[in-house]
Amino acid sequence: MPNRRRVVETLTQDVVGAQVFNGLIGECVSMPHADYEAVQDATAAILERVVRAVDWPRLLREASFRHDIVHPDQEPSAEDWSPATGVCGECLAEAMLADDLGAQDWERKPTIPREHSSTDWPATVARTFDHREGAGWHPYK
Repeated sequence: MPNRRRVVETLTQDVVGAQVFNGLIGECVSMPHADYEAVQDATAAILERVVRAVDWPRLLREASFRHDIVHPDQEPSAEDWSPATGVCGECLAEAMLADDLGAQDWERKPTIPREHSSTDWPATVARTFDHREGAGWHPYK
């Protein structure tokens, strides 16, 4: 499955929960299909915004640094290794999650803690969405 579709489907399910689909026509039948598609469009917009926000040269540089430290002897033929980047998916993921302002100390901290895996982010967004008006923006004005 393409990464874009996988991310959009994962985020959509986080927002609306598990839904029931008609296997013949591929439409959501447990909620209005147009609403389901609107959430998919919204999560695609989130993905596109994240992709634009990433400093790709820095990400590749950090992933390369980590790869050289954590996997110095990894063979280029390893399944998860990419000749295009010279790093593996694990190193790309860790570099994406790194939060140090300078270069990450991969020897001391090779794995970035996953602190938000149980955060119910859709509920938090829904609960605080009314603050958006406080910034002077309203979708219907």
